[in-house]
Amino acid sequence: MCGISVVLDPAGSPAVRETLRRLHEPIPHRGPDGEGFLLVDAAGRTGSLETPEPFAPVLGLGFRRLKIRDLSDAAAQPMGDADGSRFIVFNGEIDNFRELRAELAAGGVRFRSTGDAEVALAAFGAWGESCFERFEGMWAIAIADLPRRRLVASRDRFGIKPLFWARDGARLLLASEAKQILRARDERPRAHAPVLARWLRGQRLPGLDDSFFAGVRAVPPATWFEAPFDSGSAPSFRPYWDLAAFSCPHPERALPYADAQRRLRETLAEVVASQDVADVTVGCLLSGGLDSATLAALLARSRAADRKPVTFSFGLRDDPRSELGFVDALVAREGWPNQQCGLDAAWLGAHAPRAVRALEEPPLSLAALAQYRVFGLCREHGATVILDGHGADEVLGGYPYHQRTLLLDRARGLRLASLAREARAIARAHGTSTWAVLRETVRPGLASLARGLPAWLEPAYGGGDDEERRAAAADRGRDPSLVNRQLHGDVKWGNAKIVLAFSDRNAMAHSVEARVPYLDRRVVELAFTLPDVPKVGSGQRKRVLRDVARDGLLPREITDRADRLGFSVPDGDLLRDASAALEPFVDGVLGAPCLVREPAARLWSDLRKGRLVDRSEAWRLAALGLWAAAFDVAIA
Repeated sequence: MCGISVVLDPAGSPAVRETLRRLHEPIPHRGPDGEGFLLVDAAGRTGSLETPEPFAPVLGLGFRRLKIRDLSDAAAQPMGDADGSRFIVFNGEIDNFRELRAELAAGGVRFRSTGDAEVALAAFGAWGESCFERFEGMWAIAIADLPRRRLVASRDRFGIKPLFWARDGARLLLASEAKQILRARDERPRAHAPVLARWLRGQRLPGLDDSFFAGVRAVPPATWFEAPFDSGSAPSFRPYWDLAAFSCPHPERALPYADAQRRLRETLAEVVASQDVADVTVGCLLSGGLDSATLAALLARSRAADRKPVTFSFGLRDDPRSELGFVDALVAREGWPNQQCGLDAAWLGAHAPRAVRALEEPPLSLAALAQYRVFGLCREHGATVILDGHGADEVLGGYPYHQRTLLLDRARGLRLASLAREARAIARAHGTSTWAVLRETVRPGLASLARGLPAWLEPAYGGGDDEERRAAAADRGRDPSLVNRQLHGDVKWGNAKIVLAFSDRNAMAHSVEARVPYLDRRVVELAFTLPDVPKVGSGQRKRVLRDVARDGLLPREITDRADRLGFSVPDGDLLRDASAALEPFVDGVLGAPCLVREPAARLWSDLRKGRLVDRSEAWRLAALGLWAAAFDVAIA
């Protein structure tokens, strides 16, 4: 909901003010409704940016406010407690703040505001760092704990809300966006070569704390850290929650399927209702697929009949893969207000530079820019909070590779009858043969082994593998099921982190807050204690969610769809038509050490001339150029 900036300089210096200003400047979009600053010196005295010297702060807190809950000045930040001993800057939402507030009030705490920031601060005062274990929701929090002369910071369990950090000499910088740290450093940013090298190969499998910029790291999800005012040491991150604690090692003792379906519906309904709490308009993205449509249906049923949820959709009418037909039928049936948008080559040429700058990394496909476009539509029509269906695929098994993994798991365990039964069910769902399903299970692995590097990539760039990638490959939880272990990797290390980062940055670029019910702790913990078959089984992906939706929420035209499209964008045609506008960005990186100039130039030339090329590779060239230009990145 907001943007935060933090500077900790143990030496104490008037320069903290200027550094704080620099951190604060790049993110007006994260908080158009207000701003605030707090400075703290070595003796624990507080001041503002206008406090005259010789006041020499060791700590500076900056805040940009997007009003969501409690629109009054009582909820302004940085916010202090009653005796001025602790101050908070807080980006996010604590969904169970009402319950926590009642408990704290019963213990004697008096509140001046009606929002959740003051509850989070009071919870820290009452329970210390253990408060993070009790929070439900999404957050990036920094607290100045003056009695103990320390800064405490925390990030939510899945990294829904961003928080970056960097060392600048002895100083510690914290920020909601990487571009803030780049501005505060006032030096030309350098690419983080191992991450960029993976991306150029078409892989974006991040570690817990990487970024595309050298020296800029993300605070890992599900952790907190403290930094003493008088120490220049790097943060030491301490976990407060572990996804691996939730698994289904004994499927025979798991919830019966009917109970799992009931529990999932009840949990999702509870989460959606808790995320519909705001003093501004709450809407919902609606793609026409299962995930977002289920959320919209649950949102509608949690409200009075006269409060239909406003929905927002993306699609291209002339694209055969467009889901707008499903959207049209659903909103007509339910009476939901719906706004729609698409994009074309003119929009891409005009807005791609701004969108890539908002994302802070080069996206692997144009789908990320389509999402940027639809969040702009939300803002245009007055919706400040949006429920987003991201996360369902990673938590409940929604990708085709999850079905392939299930078949491989059955083959590995010599469960041949189960293997044949599942392959037949998948074949029926997709209108193909059992043999074709089994062949496609093996083919992707063989194809990846045979696939070499594109001729336009410099093979040695990036130095090969790195520590984060090895750690991600080794960490798959403790569940015996290959599917559940794959889902563990998807949520903790892989695709969930990508879609969360894009969702937050695309939404906040338009001063919109995205909420993701499928990545609520309660939903995730339930899903990870289920065996694989309720998620991927009987020829279906997200099987249990489909059955939840079939039970009176959605029509069969949506629940029985076997395809998965997401933000469907005809990358090739759009890219070719926008190639003239994007060519200067490609030209700008043709001399970069990660590229082999002539093959790269030839690939782009072939695209412009309409020759058959790998569109994803051509887009990577364009995205690299857009990103490098947006931040003047030194690629070395």
